[in-house]
Amino acid sequence: MPSLEDLLEETRQQEEPSIVAPSKTDLGGVDPLGLRQINFGLMDRVLPDLNNVARHIRPYVVMAWAWRRVRTIVETGKTMGASDAEMRDFVDRIEAIYAWSQFLNDPNTDIPGRQAMQALISEESYNFGGPEWETRRNMRRYSTGFISPLNYGPSLRTLGWLLPVDQGLGVFQPDPTLDPLLDKFEHAIRDELGHEAFSKFGEVKVKRKDARRWGALWRLHDLAKIEKKTMFSRLGGSEASNVRREGIALVIAAYTDLQKPDPSSEAIRTRMADFSEAWNNESSRPAVSDEWRTLQVRQLFRLALESLLFWTIGELFQGPMRSAQIAQTFLTSVKSATEVPGTAEEWMLSVNAEDNPVAHLRQIQVELHRRPRNDKQLAAAIISALAFCLREAPEQSHAFESADRLPLRRAKQDAEEWSGLSPVEFLTRVFESWIMAQHAYWAVGRGLADARSRGKQILRLKIVMDEGGWTLTPGTTKQGNPPEPTPDRLETAISLLKECGKLK
Repeated sequence: MPSLEDLLEETRQQEEPSIVAPSKTDLGGVDPLGLRQINFGLMDRVLPDLNNVARHIRPYVVMAWAWRRVRTIVETGKTMGASDAEMRDFVDRIEAIYAWSQFLNDPNTDIPGRQAMQALISEESYNFGGPEWETRRNMRRYSTGFISPLNYGPSLRTLGWLLPVDQGLGVFQPDPTLDPLLDKFEHAIRDELGHEAFSKFGEVKVKRKDARRWGALWRLHDLAKIEKKTMFSRLGGSEASNVRREGIALVIAAYTDLQKPDPSSEAIRTRMADFSEAWNNESSRPAVSDEWRTLQVRQLFRLALESLLFWTIGELFQGPMRSAQIAQTFLTSVKSATEVPGTAEEWMLSVNAEDNPVAHLRQIQVELHRRPRNDKQLAAAIISALAFCLREAPEQSHAFESADRLPLRRAKQDAEEWSGLSPVEFLTRVFESWIMAQHAYWAVGRGLADARSRGKQILRLKIVMDEGGWTLTPGTTKQGNPPEPTPDRLETAISLLKECGKLK
């Protein structure tokens, strides 16, 4: 996208009017109300340094071993020194070979990059060198590879598997205390280390039959006891941060308290968010469960408001509507499912909250994905969720909850100011302040940021004000996918704990 300076300069050079090329703008935007960052801040108070992808132990081991192998090659004199780029290329090659070998043995292996590796699956050999490899390597480095910031890259460092080398750009070394573990891992492939893929920098060719053979030697789930023990010490044991240790202890406590064989992640998530009275053993509920419940409430608040925006977009396909019309239409849907009192205070702020936020989350999801969708039930689920969240709003906002991201405490203050209004007047304020204003602020602000950085040309604004009221932005031809809760890292924690042998 041209900058303002570029456009002004082009204008100065023009001597007569001309037709500009049509703009090419994609519709999109994954955070339409700007509410999701607070969720991540809350996650860091329970399960920091994890993400939703890095859920297996073996990739940590492979990457640590690859960087140790770099040191081995240099120290044994098999190279007359190596540049940072050559060392990174070697590690990228090991990572790609590992992924290739696993997909050859099991196409459904749960590691990133299955689609990106499809081209190698049918090849008899692959040359790790030249322009094609460099393109693939660079793509994997920033998207589908283990070291990618989207995958295992951040936690390889934050969990202490890799340490940066001061004198190298993007160069790492494994924590020296990992040597016994890496020795054990290397023993399984000791007879293969003479292959150039494992013993030299620079371009090498690997045959598919070799990759398949290696895949059987270092399978994703064939873990030694030392691998399991080491991961747990860094995940939730002696080498973990205090916050993550408490979060992991909460997962284990909830799993144990359910007293069921292999309970689902959903059951664990729900028990973690329960008040102590719902636990089979009340005294086993860790204090950090309060933080987890707060996270799930905030998840619910975000999902309820994004669902309200989603519902509004669907209604506006029928034509422009003013705020009060939208509110009345929504309220009419709710009235068929529940009795609406005379004031917003009676309706939204007067009932004690004793439910579990996860139950409300799932009810909204059920209604969003119901086919055909029942708008009356969806409206009722949204209102029930918002009322629950307002009743559970904290007395103070967290420091990381910036005001423009609508902290739940601020929403509660708004609701208290509107408490004497009728339900339709209350909803009108909700639509105008929490939906339309939030959406416009974040959609336009993010679009301007993209323009300044010459980033993607994405039109995030879905609703604008016109003469007849609120209407859909030109080009908005479909409602889009229903919103989903932000993944809360729990499934990653459960997967790693199971591989560590801590959930039995």
